Amino acid sequence: MRPPIVTITAPSAPADEVTSAFLGSLTFTDGYPTPATTDRLYDALDYQRAVQMVLRNTAGHGMHSFRTGLARDLGVDNPRAMAVFHADAHSLMLTPNSETIYGATFLDLGADGPTVVEVPPGLLGLVDDMWMRPVEDIGPSGPDGGQGGKYLFLPPGHEGPVPDAGHFVVPTQTYGHWLLLRAFASPAGDAAPAYDLLKRTRIYPLAARDDPPPMRFVEATGKTFDTISPNDFRYFEMLAELIEAEHEAAIDPETAGVLRAIGIEKGKPFAPDDRLKAILTEAARDGSFMAQAISYAPRSPELVRPGSAWMAGIHGYPTFSDGHRTLIDELVFMAWFATGTAKGMVTPRPGTGSQYAWTFKDGDGAWLSGEKTYRFRIPPNPPAKDFWSVVAYDNWTRAILDNGEDAASKNSYDKAIRPNDDGSIDIVFAPEPPGGRESNWIKTVPGKGWFAIFRLYGPLQPWFDRSWIPEDITPT
Repeated sequence: MRPPIVTITAPSAPADEVTSAFLGSLTFTDGYPTPATTDRLYDALDYQRAVQMVLRNTAGHGMHSFRTGLARDLGVDNPRAMAVFHADAHSLMLTPNSETIYGATFLDLGADGPTVVEVPPGLLGLVDDMWMRPVEDIGPSGPDGGQGGKYLFLPPGHEGPVPDAGHFVVPTQTYGHWLLLRAFASPAGDAAPAYDLLKRTRIYPLAARDDPPPMRFVEATGKTFDTISPNDFRYFEMLAELIEAEHEAAIDPETAGVLRAIGIEKGKPFAPDDRLKAILTEAARDGSFMAQAISYAPRSPELVRPGSAWMAGIHGYPTFSDGHRTLIDELVFMAWFATGTAKGMVTPRPGTGSQYAWTFKDGDGAWLSGEKTYRFRIPPNPPAKDFWSVVAYDNWTRAILDNGEDAASKNSYDKAIRPNDDGSIDIVFAPEPPGGRESNWIKTVPGKGWFAIFRLYGPLQPWFDRSWIPEDITPT
C-alpha cells in the first residue's frame, strides 16, 4: 500500500465556509467557490485594482485635474493662454502660497510639436510632465541661472532637427506639461511689477518661431477655479481621458495592465457596466481616504527634529524612486497635498529658492481643529534672506482655508505683526480674534480641520543645519 503524501507547503482545500477579515463570508463546494463567492472575489479584485490605480495615479490625476480646471473655469485651454493670479480661497488648488503671483498653463506637444518657452530674467518656475515628474526648472535653479532664456521642449520620440544653439533643449516623456511660473510682489505689497514680468513670457511652436502667435493672459485673482481631483466616479472618467490623450510610454506596462483590467485602455472607450461603475465609485472614495492617511499620518515622517510635529522633506523627492523601485507611499504623500516637483529642491543653496515645513497636528499629537485656539511661536531671527510666511489650509480641499477673511496667512512683510520682547513672534490660530493681538491672528473655522505650511524664502544655513526650527503649534 502506498504511503500517504505528506504536504509541506501545498494548501489544503478550503472548508465549506471561510470567513475573511476583508472579504466576509466565502462558501465552497469540494474546494470550488460557489457562484456567489466567485462574484464576490471578482468584485473584490476589481475594487483592489481600482484603489491601487487611485493611489498610483494621484500625481497624474492631479495634473489632469489642474489642466481641466484651467480650461473649464478660466478658458486657459491652450499654451498661448496663461492664468496669472494671486492665490486666495477662491483658487481651489493644492497648497498654493499667498505671497506669490503665479502664471500657469499647460504645454501641448502632441498638437504643437516641439515648443519654445521664452522666459524673462527674474522668474522662478518649473515644468512637470503629466505624471508630475520633474522635467526642468526655470530660474536660478534651472539652466538659465535666473537670466531668462529660451527653453525648447521636444515631444516623446522626437527625431526631427532642432536648433543648433540659442535654446535649452529638453526631451520629454509626455505630450502635456504643466508650466508654473512665480514672481513676487514688492515688500510694500506692489504686485504690478510681478504681473508685468509674468506677461513677458512667450510660448509658441518651434515651427512658428519666425512669426509667434500672441499670448493671452487671463487675470484669475479672486475668480473661483477648481483644479482639485474628485473622489467619485468622475475620478476614473478623468483618468481615462488622461490615458487616451497621452503617449503610451507615459506609464509603465504594469500600470497600463491594471488600468486595462478595470476598463481603461488607450484607443478604447471607457464604458463600465453598472456593477463596475458602482465598484469604481466606492474605490475612488476609499482611495482618497487612504491617500489622506498616507499624507497626513505617514509611517516614516521626515521631521525637522525628533519629537517635532513639523515635517520637512519626503524621501525620494522629486522622482520618488530609489533607483530600483517606485516609492508609492512617498509619491502619494506628496501628490495628495501638493502640486509640482522641482529639481532644485533636491540640492538647495542657502539664500536661494524656498524651503517648507508643514504640520497637520499640534505639539500634543492631535489633529489641528477649527474650534480651538492655538499659538504658533516663531523663534527670533527666522533664517530667511527674503521673507517668511505661514498659511492655513483646508484639510480636505487642501486649498487656502476659506475663513471669510481676506487671507488665511501671515508673513514678515506685514509691519502690523507685533513681536515679543525677545524678537520671537506669536501667531494665533483661532475662530475668534485674540484680545490685543488681532494683527497676529489667522482665523480658523469651527467644524473644519486645517493644517499649516511654514515657508522660508531665501532660506539660510541655520535652516539647513536645523540650528533654527519653528516651535510646535500648541493649544492654549
